[in-house]
Amino acid sequence: MLLKIGHRGTLVDFDENTIGAFKKAVEYGADYIEFDIHRTKDGQLIVMHDKSLNRTTTGSGLIKNCYFSEILNYETKIKHEHIPRLFEILDKFRDEVNFIIELKEEGIREYVLNLVNEIGLLNKCVLSGRRLNDLILIKNSFPEAKICYNITKGHDLRLKDFLKLENLKIKQFNLDMISLKSKFIIPEFIDKCQKNEILALSWDFLYYQNPLEEIKSLINLGIDGILFDDYKKIPIIKQWEKKD
Repeated sequence: MLLKIGHRGTLVDFDENTIGAFKKAVEYGADYIEFDIHRTKDGQLIVMHDKSLNRTTTGSGLIKNCYFSEILNYETKIKHEHIPRLFEILDKFRDEVNFIIELKEEGIREYVLNLVNEIGLLNKCVLSGRRLNDLILIKNSFPEAKICYNITKGHDLRLKDFLKLENLKIKQFNLDMISLKSKFIIPEFIDKCQKNEILALSWDFLYYQNPLEEIKSLINLGIDGILFDDYKKIPIIKQWEKKD
């Protein structure tokens, strides 16, 4: 069964990484919502993709240089929503959906992991990132935690090297998922993941002329999960799967 994942909730009609975007993804049938985490100057974990406030909010500057009290004064540009904290999202949607949490910053791992563990949601969260060594440390500390390596721009292992590795070495990473940008997906990647009991995920479909056809082609190749940029395409794919 294909995993349907709301990429930053959704990237259309709503502000990404906001309660409105996550609500819509859940409403349209997402199994997971995926989002990104940064840490403010005073240690608050906020949900935002970019390291700065400029693109998606009425504020400006690097998140790491801002106090959360400052960020409370800003809102998103489309629907004028507030910028949520990690705890708020986990608490609000804990009974409705699972979570993929992308660790954007170096050194943020322990803060996120501790929060997720403290509120009892380790079993509903996948911790994701581009630093393979960080993810391995998470698994060493909490073997029950699920981890996803974003290999597209991975810091410790690139796609070409992953495809050459012996399966025994790959199994030592204890990865649960690997995500790869859609244009780089090849059958060998999916096969390598699945032979090592790793779920293969794909993302970035927004700018294709026909995103649905691209998604369907990857499903036919055997992809395990899709990060949907457009929430409206989730039920369309669900219906197509039933017919197929």
